[in-house]
Amino acid sequence: MKKYKIISLFAAVMVASITALPAIAAEQADNTNETNEKVICIGSVSKMFAATAVMQLAEQGKVDIDAPVTDYLPDFYMADSRYKDITVRMLMNHTSGIMGTTAGDFMLLDDRDAQPHDTLLKELNSQRLKANPGDFGAYCNDGFTLLELIVENVTDMTFTEYVEANICKPLDMQQTGSAWNMFRADNMVETFIGGNVRFALDYCMDIGSGGIFSTAEELTRFGSTFFKGDNTLLSEQSKKEMASTAVTDKYEEGFGLGWDSVNYADYEKAGVQVVSKGGDVIGQHASLVIAPDEEISVSVLSSGGSSTGNQIMAMKLMDIALAEKGITIEHPEPQPMETLDSVPEKYLSYADTYVTSTGMCVVSFPNQKYMEITAFYGDKHETKQYLYTTEDNFVLMDGSIESGRAVQSKNQSLLHFTKRNGIDYICSDDSYEFGGSGNMEISSYTAQRAEKVNISDDIQAAWDARNGKKYYFYSGKYSNVYYSELPSIKFNINSEIRGYVDSYKIIDNNHLEAALVMPGGRDLQDIEMRMENGTEILDITNCAIEFISEDAIEMIPDDLTEIQLHTKQATWFRIKDTGSRTINLDMPENSAVYVYDAYDRMIYSSYMTEYGNAVTLPENGKIVFIGEDGGTIKIN
Repeated sequence: MKKYKIISLFAAVMVASITALPAIAAEQADNTNETNEKVICIGSVSKMFAATAVMQLAEQGKVDIDAPVTDYLPDFYMADSRYKDITVRMLMNHTSGIMGTTAGDFMLLDDRDAQPHDTLLKELNSQRLKANPGDFGAYCNDGFTLLELIVENVTDMTFTEYVEANICKPLDMQQTGSAWNMFRADNMVETFIGGNVRFALDYCMDIGSGGIFSTAEELTRFGSTFFKGDNTLLSEQSKKEMASTAVTDKYEEGFGLGWDSVNYADYEKAGVQVVSKGGDVIGQHASLVIAPDEEISVSVLSSGGSSTGNQIMAMKLMDIALAEKGITIEHPEPQPMETLDSVPEKYLSYADTYVTSTGMCVVSFPNQKYMEITAFYGDKHETKQYLYTTEDNFVLMDGSIESGRAVQSKNQSLLHFTKRNGIDYICSDDSYEFGGSGNMEISSYTAQRAEKVNISDDIQAAWDARNGKKYYFYSGKYSNVYYSELPSIKFNINSEIRGYVDSYKIIDNNHLEAALVMPGGRDLQDIEMRMENGTEILDITNCAIEFISEDAIEMIPDDLTEIQLHTKQATWFRIKDTGSRTINLDMPENSAVYVYDAYDRMIYSSYMTEYGNAVTLPENGKIVFIGEDGGTIKIN
């Protein structure tokens, strides 16, 4: 008899054969479908529903997961001919080589739209691949939207219909679905910004990638179908295949089929396999952690926070459940490393510029005594120092080594250099404090030696002229979350690193190419600059979003009384340096207004619940109006 106990309003544990678990919070419910749980978007945990759907179809002989994607999506093609080698399995384990996330209007506030689903294949037509299919795992949302399309093509059902009929119904999951069948459900969680400002709910419209809603209890119930012996949804063979990885390099993320990770060293030491999947949208977060052989399923959902925080809580609950079964999991603190006061000659050749997921960094070996890494993040930089150890790696130090008072960092970080496919990488073994119950170790690729870029002085000068220049998002639908999360981007050019803009490689006067080709990375983008009616446009070519130059944004007129709206073409204004003017907005449906301070921090949105339509304009800020063709926003 399976027992359920809700650990908190948004956390649940299911354990087979255990009659009780420690109650951590007041909200509890036994094995019942009648709960007061809130429904939350589980973000990328949705990928497990897509992977499950495909594996079900594979068991029925309708899909061969090792067959090319083109067998099931004849209209799928890309500018990069290597796309023909992408298999269904590669979509599930993130080894397809596809750049990442294509859709522009895929995250919407209080809105739903099929556009990301309907246009994905067309958007992929002009894209390149970031790596050879099958070379390594690098997170890719588009792969799971393609799986969503495969399910639809094979079954002649919408993905939502398929999930409802073949996953939710067999499990009696009545509070699990997508925006298409659960839009604005009465029991949706509330979301907030700034800690206390209620904000409209965000919906992910890439359903197979991140658009499923559920409760903690129902998600935990879904997780229980991966227990050994539970064949409600999948056979033992399918579940085993999903929970395995071909990765042998410990620094490459060991994706399963849908799962983020299928092996954790601390649990393996105790003879326990644990698999996990995390997910995030803007205001909602989820983690699902399962021990299949021990029959333990844990889910933690939250409004606010992050999937990382949720996973830490889920792991702690997993440890509690395992302890009830007599299995003790240890998360030991790292031991101090024995260090030396010089760096071997063999490492000096690694002094160079490297690309990271957040920018660039420069590696040096001052006086051959230690390694120094200066990382550039936008217009900021941070320098860290590492001592060479007797284990032939480098350990992070807190404080200046030259002062003689440096100590090894409590959150230990060990770096070493490796070569893969002819490219030099820096790999790391990092240890993080594990929520008061020990440490969590993460091993990953962290940096790639930068390719030498030979460009003319004129090309470099063209980009130097854009240094510090801002561009503002203007091509998204009025409900697009980017207006609240990513209103602007800025070019940062380091005069010491020729040929690069942030982590982009300069191609010519108007094109940048993502430079990172690294196992375990995430979304990559290429950028094209063009002039349109005298305005410079920044086009993220594989992400279907565009930005306009700050130079094109005019000062808001004192006598402005109305704004004519245009679909996916935002109207921006600068606010005078005096500020403090209050305006009242008369807005039609299908429109939005955002206001930002001088630092591009959002201080008002028409999606702020109960904030009304009276807006005080901040000094040196900006305001943007977005809506549909034919609409008018009146200003009083």
